[in-house]
Amino acid sequence: MRLERTAPPAAVVAVSTLSTGFGSIIAFVPGYIATALRTDLGLDRWQVGLVITVHFVCTALGSLGSGRLTDRWGARLASVASLLAVALAAGLAAAVGNYAVLFVAAVLGGIGYALVNVATTVAVASVVSARRRTVSLAARTAGVPAVGGISAAAGVWIADRWGWEWVFAGLGAATALVALAAAWVLPDDHPGRSAPVTHRLPRGFGWFPVGAFLMIYGSQPMYSWSVPYLEESLGADPALSGLLVGMGTTIGAGAMILSGLGVDRAGPSRRIPLVVAFALATGASSGLILAGGTLGLGVAVLGVVGGISMQLACIGAMQAAFVDRAGPAVAQAAALTMAGYYAGAVAAPTTFGAVVDTVGSYSWAWFIGSMLLVGAAVAYRLAGRIPPAN
Repeated sequence: MRLERTAPPAAVVAVSTLSTGFGSIIAFVPGYIATALRTDLGLDRWQVGLVITVHFVCTALGSLGSGRLTDRWGARLASVASLLAVALAAGLAAAVGNYAVLFVAAVLGGIGYALVNVATTVAVASVVSARRRTVSLAARTAGVPAVGGISAAAGVWIADRWGWEWVFAGLGAATALVALAAAWVLPDDHPGRSAPVTHRLPRGFGWFPVGAFLMIYGSQPMYSWSVPYLEESLGADPALSGLLVGMGTTIGAGAMILSGLGVDRAGPSRRIPLVVAFALATGASSGLILAGGTLGLGVAVLGVVGGISMQLACIGAMQAAFVDRAGPAVAQAAALTMAGYYAGAVAAPTTFGAVVDTVGSYSWAWFIGSMLLVGAAVAYRLAGRIPPAN
């Protein structure tokens, strides 16, 4: 007879946070160290953006099957397998060190990120109560900007000093360690049967992936293109740009958790209106980044910090809102919503870079992002017509 370890909910949330953060590293690091990649490998902006796009294509496609795979394998095994795939991706990028291998890393990392996002959502949802749902899922998702903040702040400096390969090497080793922690702490909810039970999502649930698509399409460049924007348009030093964006993502992670506490206090009935408000605030922040081109570096940084904070608050509240409405179909709900989410991430990096290259400035790209975020707010409002399951 095998005795199952039962970790406290706080430990499950903490390890899920680390797993989600390190599972995302291949998505954002190329943008943070874009200047080093362009200099060393002779790349244009769109070529860096293409690596990020390939990652999110694989993440979006992987999300379509990640719900069923998580139901079959359980949250623990799915998380460990996904993290090992990401660690392998980073290790290959570091060892080979050319442009072609970045695409191999993007494929492995994208599939791994799709699976870890769904698996950790299921893990957290299985151990926390509904009244703590938003803050717990927000804390889980905050792993992305937290790890991103470290990568942006330290990655630019490491890439300039020793080479961009060392950034991938360090993050790959750290991801492997997180995989060990996930194997030890996360719940083993393997169903113990040959096929998982199929649950149906409520009518109208499709507005959640539509909203997620528009929200990420409009806001993802705040992560991938803020550092080059501060360098090229505002004349900021590369290391300073990385540090400022890193600070912004770290502040955003804290703001996400604090907003989650507020959303939980407001109650499930107020989650959708707050998601709408956060989406609109993210769009306004994109306008501030645009205005920074005229008003100066301080305004642009305020827009980056505010935009990342509001975007993360929106994501945390959105996850709690769709879990409220999914009932027992949490894995499927997470997979479908994240497919829309990552489809937006597919569209954003390359098209943003292409707009900048075509127009010759970042202004139109940031403006288009603001309009997409208004569309996201409308989609979330329509999703709010679905009544909570409990």
